[in-house]
Formats: sequence, C-alpha cells, structure tokens
Amino acid sequence: MANVKKAVRSKEMGLKKKSKVTEVLRSTLKNKVKSKETVIQKVNTRLSRQPELPYHLEEELISYCLMMERKYFGLTK
Repeated sequence: MANVKKAVRSKEMGLKKKSKVTEVLRSTLKNKVKSKETVIQKVNTRLSRQPELPYHLEEELISYCLMMERKYFGLTK
C-alpha cells in the first residue's frame, strides 16, 4: 500500500487507474492517499474503549475471586 500511495502522490499513475490495477476501491485508495498518518502511528492507536473498572479495583476483584476459589466457594452461574 505504501508504494501505491507514493505512485499516486507523485502523479506517476492516476487514482482511478491505480485502483483498477490493484483492485482496491477508489474511495479506499483516496482515503489512504489523503491520510497523513504513518503506518507506525496507525499501529500504535488504541481502538478499544476505556475499561469499565479501574485497574486497582480489577486487581482486587481478581484476588477476591481467587481467594474464594481456594476456599471452595467457586463462582457459578
């Protein structure tokens, strides 16, 4: 995809022709060419939501569940 972006940006090949050659939708290719983010920036972005419980509360809940399991009060449905 990086070489496709370079070819379109340097006007080596047009967007329409490059989309036919690579069999990528023109709108997708257009969005990729317009994007200023690098691959590393895209990889490092977090896509998930924030956790519901704070980290310390989650750790406390885990330790409680493990302690109850050791005392044979396992979790059931």
